[in-house]
Parts: sequence; C-alpha cells; structure tokens
Amino acid sequence: MTYLMRRPLSTALAVASVTGGAILAGPQAAQAAGFELKEQSAIAQGNAYAGAGARSDDASMMYFNPASIARLKGYQISVGAAAIVPNGTLANGTATTGALLGGRTYSGIVGSNSGVNAVVPNIFATAEIADGLVAGLAITSPFGLATKYPTNSIARYYALTSQLRNVNIGPTLAWQATPEWSIGGGLNIEMAESHLSNSVDFGAAGALRGLGALGYVPGAKDGIGTVKGKDTAIGWNIGVQYQPQPGTVLAFAYRSSIIHLLTGTLSYQNVPSLFTAAFPNVSATAKLPEPGSASLSFAQDIGRWTALGSVTFTSWSQFKTLAVYTGSTLATSTPENFRDTVALSLGAEYRLNEQVTLRGGTMYDQTPVQDVYRTPRIADNDRIWLSVGATWRATEKLAISGAYSHLFAANSTVALSDAGPGSPNFLKGNLNATYNLGIDIVSAQVSYKF
Repeated sequence: MTYLMRRPLSTALAVASVTGGAILAGPQAAQAAGFELKEQSAIAQGNAYAGAGARSDDASMMYFNPASIARLKGYQISVGAAAIVPNGTLANGTATTGALLGGRTYSGIVGSNSGVNAVVPNIFATAEIADGLVAGLAITSPFGLATKYPTNSIARYYALTSQLRNVNIGPTLAWQATPEWSIGGGLNIEMAESHLSNSVDFGAAGALRGLGALGYVPGAKDGIGTVKGKDTAIGWNIGVQYQPQPGTVLAFAYRSSIIHLLTGTLSYQNVPSLFTAAFPNVSATAKLPEPGSASLSFAQDIGRWTALGSVTFTSWSQFKTLAVYTGSTLATSTPENFRDTVALSLGAEYRLNEQVTLRGGTMYDQTPVQDVYRTPRIADNDRIWLSVGATWRATEKLAISGAYSHLFAANSTVALSDAGPGSPNFLKGNLNATYNLGIDIVSAQVSYKF
C-alpha cells in the first residue's frame, strides 16, 4: 500500500503545494537583508544610511528617527522614489525526485533572473504646530519584495510567483525639549498583501498510487498551488537626538515589530480530474512577523565635511516557523529560523558650496537567512552596499536629491532534500542550486519648504 493510499490525499498534497515559505518572496527584490526595504530617502541612501537617525535634513528623516523632525520649521514636504533593478540569477543546479520515486532527475531550466524590477515611492510631510513641536506624516513601504520563476524552472516545486506588498501610514510627533535634546514617536499603521505560488507535481502523486500506466510520472502533470492573503496591523516607533555641542549629533531610534495575520485563500489550477475532489479552494491564514529594530547613529561636522555612522540591530529571530492554516487545520509548517542581524554603515558628505552637497558611504548588511534553511524564495546572503549621492538646493525652498547604490553579495546556495513521507519537502524532491546575487538602486527625491 502506497503512502498516499495510507494517508488522506488532500493533506499530503496540500503540504506539498504550499510548503517552502508561503507568503514571503525571494530576496532579490528586497534591498536590505531579509525582506526589508530601506529605500525611503535619497539623502540617506547616498550615505548608505550611515548616520540616518542623527540627521534633520528634511521630512524624510522621520522614517529613521521620529525625533529628527523636531528642528524643522514651517511646513515641509518630501516626495521620492527608488528604482530597483535586482539580479537574482539561478546560475546552475539540479533537481531530482525523492527516494520513494527513485531519485529521477527533473527537467527544468536554470539561468533565469527571479528578480523583478520595481519602483518604491514614498512621501513625507511635516508641520510646525508650535515652537519646537512638529507633527509629521509618512507614507512608505518598509517591507516588500517580488520574485518570479518560469513554470519550467528546476525550482518550480519550491517557488513560482512570490510577492509581498506593504503600505505603511506613519503619523509622528516630535518635540525639541531643550536646545540639546529632541524626542519623538509615532504609529505605524500597516497594510500587507501577499501572493505565493509554486508548481504541484501531480505526476509524482499519481506515480505513488501506481498510476504510471496512465501517464502519471514525476514532472509530467504539473498543477499550481497559490496562497493569497492580506492584513492590517499596527506598530510604533520612538527616537531621541542629542546635540552636546554645535555640529555633533548622537541618536537612538527604535521601531517595533509588527505581526500580521494574513487571511485569504488557498487555491489550485490545472488539477487532473483524478484529484479534483481532493483540492477544493479553501480559506487560509498565515502569521507573518515583521521584525523590530534598534539603531545608534552619529553625525559630526568637520569643516565642510560631515562624518556619519550607524549600527542597527534587527530582531529577525522571531521569524522561526511559517505555518499556513486552512480553517483550524495546519496545512503546512515550514522552518525559517531567521537569526538576528547587525548592519554597520559609515559615510561622509562634503558641502561643495551653498547649493551642492556630495555624499558617499558603505554598509555591511547581514542576512537573517541561515545556510541550512535557505530556499529559492529566500536565497539571501550577506551584502556590501556602495553608495553615492548629491543634493542640489535649487532655491531657498526647493532641494533635489539623488542617489545610486550597488549591492555586492556572495553567491548563495540552496540544498533541499526529500527525507520521505512527513518531511516538508515530500513530493517536492531534492534541489541543489547556486545563485548569483546583486542589486542596483537609483533614487530621486524632491523636498520643498512652505
């Protein structure tokens, strides 16, 4: 008696179809490690985010530290966007069935770029409501990414489309308590929407039931399983800036984690008639934790130069397991076991004249993904940022900023195996792959004072 005849077919294949990182997408479209998006300010990007929490250039700085807007006068608005060109090429690899199916080689292509080009917009506004008291509002996308594999990829049973969209509305209030101290805080009202799909090997399922004579062989009858979900949740952030002397700023900022309970559907396409009854479209839920972060920053003026630096700790380790439920039934549970990370950045800017400021910086950005748990959806690795940028003050009220960054990352490897019935990869088979990773980012921003 085969495994699938001893266990309910719908349970076995539901596990096979949604295991491997549901709700999340791959890292190639995410610019910070994991699936974080740092691209909220062209000014900060030009320094690779060094000293971002210690700056008060314009309204966009509130994203990195809510206290930063306490010194802004009148009314200000900043509008920007980052164009992201990722390279997440599945350079080479092999895929085979599990032991129960004889370790047969799956056909499939390599060489595809799973990254998806994207534009990430942002908008910030501040209003001085009293002397030293400033209100702000930010509309950003702090987390999100997208990847897409072709249906004939060797990784298709682990990932096809992966997408996470995120919009955060952040009301903020900041107060300059003394000439030296500024404090601030705010809310993060966040809407998240996800879409994940991967191929389902109905040919392998049929082969396990002894239906080879009917054409059910591994890789011959692919369907598609899709999980979609959305949610709105709330977090918060606080920050402080300290200026012990003119030209010196020390800062601390904390951004809370946000826990999304994504609610949506689990659905299937191209299901062979033999399996139709076992694969109805059903409601589904999944818990997605977005990490909190704490940062220390400094800015030090040295004549026309400003030296900048930051260290940021991100609590990714709360993302241990991704479980997808259909009603009260656990459909799949995938170990992620992210680790906490530290990002270190250093930069400098040079005031060429009253109109033009030039800047540059570098950052070491640690990935939360541990080698043993890396998947095609999250084939992330540590990366090094190199950034340059500039600001042109066209008038006393209008400033235009731009930045370019290239992210260097070491090749990453994926090694996933089918350990037999009950394993997360059962019916997905074995996959060994190598990825070439790299990202280019170009940002532009316009700031105006009323």
